[in-house]
Amino acid sequence: MSRPLRVLIIEDSENDAILLLRELRRSGYAPVHERVDTAAAMRDALENKKWDIIISDFVMPQFSGLEALKLTQEAGLDLPFIVVSGKIGEDTAVAAMKAGAHDYIMKDNLARLGPAVERELQEAAMRRERRKSAEELRHREEELSLMKKADQLKDEFIGLVSHELRTPLTVILGALNTVLGEGGKLSQQEIRHLTEDAYWEAERLSNILANLLELARAQANRLQLLEEPVDMKEFIDTVVREVKWRATAHEIVIDCRGSLMVAADRVRVERILLNLLDNAVKYSLPGSTIRVFAKRTDNEVVIGVCDQGIGIPVKDQERIFKPFQRLETPDKVGGTGLGLVVCQRLVEAQGGRIWVESQPGQGSTFYFTLPALDMRSYQTAES
Repeated sequence: MSRPLRVLIIEDSENDAILLLRELRRSGYAPVHERVDTAAAMRDALENKKWDIIISDFVMPQFSGLEALKLTQEAGLDLPFIVVSGKIGEDTAVAAMKAGAHDYIMKDNLARLGPAVERELQEAAMRRERRKSAEELRHREEELSLMKKADQLKDEFIGLVSHELRTPLTVILGALNTVLGEGGKLSQQEIRHLTEDAYWEAERLSNILANLLELARAQANRLQLLEEPVDMKEFIDTVVREVKWRATAHEIVIDCRGSLMVAADRVRVERILLNLLDNAVKYSLPGSTIRVFAKRTDNEVVIGVCDQGIGIPVKDQERIFKPFQRLETPDKVGGTGLGLVVCQRLVEAQGGRIWVESQPGQGSTFYFTLPALDMRSYQTAES
């Protein structure tokens, strides 16, 4: 039974092409072919059809075998390329082989064509198999590397979170144990101070857990957003009042301009602002000013949190949006490194962007955007 063979013939003589096809049929092939004799026609054939082998004349009026070989290589195709010519000397044949041809055959000895095609098809299949094996090996090595990184990340995560959870728990338990065990010996002021310490550490613990849950939902593509109209002026005022109550060592000022209605999930926007403000407080000296601002630009509202803290080197500005990445600071500021990556996931889930502008020693400004909402259009759609 004849074996199918898709063969591209580079030949200016139709009669010579007929002889090639006849020899292929005699060798047990059922060739499906196309004959071309120009560079343009060959490019078109290579781009639009699949081939098993290329058989090319070496010298043609408008084209050459070496040019055809170069086009094949430029197309990134590993196809057997056999030169068949009646006007090729030994030196030229060697040059063709060095250029990448797989074999050459004289037109007066076409009996060699069938065995040459058989051999080159087998070798091409072996090359494909080797490439496939190498690719599979590379994928396995990459998977192994990713697994090792995942294990390392898991270990870092467990150690980091364990430490960060233990610290507030230690303060909470210590304060409550003191109040419960020695309450009769303490003044009201001391009891209040210990109770406030326990409360703020509980707030910190709650913030860590909230970030963990949001990141887990985002990683599992299970974020469910409740989008509604939000007045960012009022919303920022509310969040800042909450933060001021516990960040008494910093001055937080608000600068909001124009109509600032957005379409967003209130709970997630609050999480974004709380994380950014928490970072601003954490990395700024007591007594410094933190500015929260918002303005409308085109179809979005830009919100920013600007601090007078230690700043972030340019080389670290992309890294801080990756999980568990924290800046090295002289005073070893704590944290899980989750706040900013959670901000990024929540902002992008709502169709926004987030970025930072910063210089070491000159503070940082974190920006994020949310889609602006035209209330007239919204009310018309609602009615």
